[in-house]
Amino acid sequence: MRAIEVGLRFLVQQGVRYVFGIPAGSINAIYDALLDIPELKPIVAKHENSSGYMAGAYTRITGLPSICVASSGPGATNLVTPAANAWKQKLPVIFITGSVPSGKMGKGGAQELYAEPIFASITKMSRTVLDPNQLPEILAEAYHTAISGVPGPVHLAIPIDIQMTDIGERELPVLPPVQQPTMDLAAAQAAAKRIKAAGLRGAILLGNGAKASSDSIVQLAETLEWKVATTPRGKGAFPENHPLSLGIYGLSANIKASEYLNGNDHEVLLIIGSSLGELATSNWEPRLVAGRELIHIDYDQSELGKCYETQYPVHGEIKLVITELLEHLSADTQDKSYASEAFQGLGEAAAASEQAEEKWNTLSAIRRLSATAPKNARFFLDIGEFMTYSIQNLLIESGQEFDIDINFGGMGSGIGGSLGAQLAEPTRPTICITGDGCFFMHGLEVLTAKEYNLPILFVVINNARLGMVYHGHMLQYKRCLEDFSQERVSIAGVAQSLGLRHAEVRSLDQLQGEHVQEWLSHGGPVVVEVIVDGNEIPPMGERVKFLQGATY
Repeated sequence: MRAIEVGLRFLVQQGVRYVFGIPAGSINAIYDALLDIPELKPIVAKHENSSGYMAGAYTRITGLPSICVASSGPGATNLVTPAANAWKQKLPVIFITGSVPSGKMGKGGAQELYAEPIFASITKMSRTVLDPNQLPEILAEAYHTAISGVPGPVHLAIPIDIQMTDIGERELPVLPPVQQPTMDLAAAQAAAKRIKAAGLRGAILLGNGAKASSDSIVQLAETLEWKVATTPRGKGAFPENHPLSLGIYGLSANIKASEYLNGNDHEVLLIIGSSLGELATSNWEPRLVAGRELIHIDYDQSELGKCYETQYPVHGEIKLVITELLEHLSADTQDKSYASEAFQGLGEAAAASEQAEEKWNTLSAIRRLSATAPKNARFFLDIGEFMTYSIQNLLIESGQEFDIDINFGGMGSGIGGSLGAQLAEPTRPTICITGDGCFFMHGLEVLTAKEYNLPILFVVINNARLGMVYHGHMLQYKRCLEDFSQERVSIAGVAQSLGLRHAEVRSLDQLQGEHVQEWLSHGGPVVVEVIVDGNEIPPMGERVKFLQGATY
């Protein structure tokens, strides 16, 4: 049996189900082996970069590692960006790149590249495999490294001859015990004591790491009667139509969240699952922490105290820590008055905007999508001007999900990511919101969605310019190059040429609930081009201030 086949069969045994990537000479042995391993399904993308975002999204949602493969040379370098994204998000994706035959290394082979050091700083392990007999064990070691402790990506460069060498019949490697973060029980109990002492004078800020514990966090917030805000990546960790919701803090913050968290109505700030970076904290806003004590819960100990002095750092698996907190906090058994009150925050604002006579623009289109989306929809956001409107105005309710690769996602990452998301949860409606600039980068992945019959609704906001760049320059410099705009291209026309179902939307009348329902019921991908002028200024002022150096 070939060395690569033994290694792949080990990964199948661990529950790995997908290989994302593009076939090429130096990894052809992998794709040939897949013919004999039907449990491992290939997803052939249109660009290696997109395949990496597909793998990351699938792994983030399912918790299962995935494989992402690319050829030597340019194929490998095309995986650097999604590997860095997986590193930022702590995702156990297994990146495998091909290489020239081991005996020809250093002789100027076609597309030869020493990839090991390139991936070293953005993975938990990066190694070149030079002994075929060790390949299965090294692949097992890479898998174990990816899922142990704080998860993260790994990378192996495997020369084509090493992949193809017959190593005979071999037993599959045995996986050693997996190390998982342990909870600091004493720290959790100290945090519970401080929370109890604060009474009603506390607030909660949720990051992406809180999403897996959403139900228990809702219970905690209701027990404490503390207001809750989320970071942009944490959006969806707490239902935004809940009376305790403040909405988003950080990039494109809701005014209510900024005023409350920067105000003086609380003495304790409970932070759950956030690294508290620039986009999560409105450029590390000092008022967020001024005059109050911080309780920071995270399963990655390195995040605690990294950006702000933290009086109560709590290291451990978040769901277990929340359970421990709830056991120490006596719940008020009487009915909470807020539970029956009409919501006065985001939900009311969204409803009012729907009833009002709105102009046709990006904002109104996003609000209409929010109002008409299924109650179990997953919104997968790309990177651009529309992203700022969506962070602020998509109302994510209980049962819905929100994803965005905001920390290291490139333009077009949301298109690839939405395919991984749909594969992860085939029965959940997936709505990808992207822009014309993103589409021009990685839009042909809609064809990949067609080829695998993935029923994703791709909503492309077409303002015929690089909107975030244009408005960023106008806000910062009061001028910009004409090159940031271009002659409008028909995205619907591109979709038609690809044989995809498509629609062109120019008004709210063409974006009604029945339209969204019909697009999602098609059974395959649908591309909806939303044509807007894009002249309104998006809610990105905090980002511009950071680029201007106004916070220093």
